[in-house]
Amino acid sequence: MTEQITVSDEDAEWADLWKRRSDAHNRVMVSLRYHRKRQRFFDLLDKLTKAATVLLGASLLGEAVKANLPLVASAISGLGLLALVFGYGDRKQAHKELAEAAALLVAKIEETATADISDEAVAKWEAEHSRLNAKEPPALKTLVIICEWEQACATGNPKHIRRPCWVFRLFADFV
Repeated sequence: MTEQITVSDEDAEWADLWKRRSDAHNRVMVSLRYHRKRQRFFDLLDKLTKAATVLLGASLLGEAVKANLPLVASAISGLGLLALVFGYGDRKQAHKELAEAAALLVAKIEETATADISDEAVAKWEAEHSRLNAKEPPALKTLVIICEWEQACATGNPKHIRRPCWVFRLFADFV
């Protein structure tokens, strides 16, 4: 004797709703990972530029450097120009704010009780994520793929997306 399991329309609707909730949560977590990585990258560039500028400036006091004063002065000016043109600090702050907004959206999704998940709630999360995306600068594709792979691993699905090769990972913050 075989039993036939039937899925009611209500169960199918709930499964679809839960899938939409999970997809929204996943997309926002990828955004959070992405912006935290960009924030760390620009913070590192900002600190390295400042450190190199200070070191080169301090080296002007040494006798050996005084012979190469024009070269050292050019290096200091070049580093300052890089920081000014690329605005590492501003970019770091922008990604920090986007990451914080994504973290708040993750919290909204996660604090919603299972019984309170509705089509309206999921639609609000999706709309808020779209508004967050509208504020984002253009994304770096390889870095997004790395973040998607990390999120897939975190949720127990490491084969969901292929990890980029080491060469692509090496340059992910640049191209």
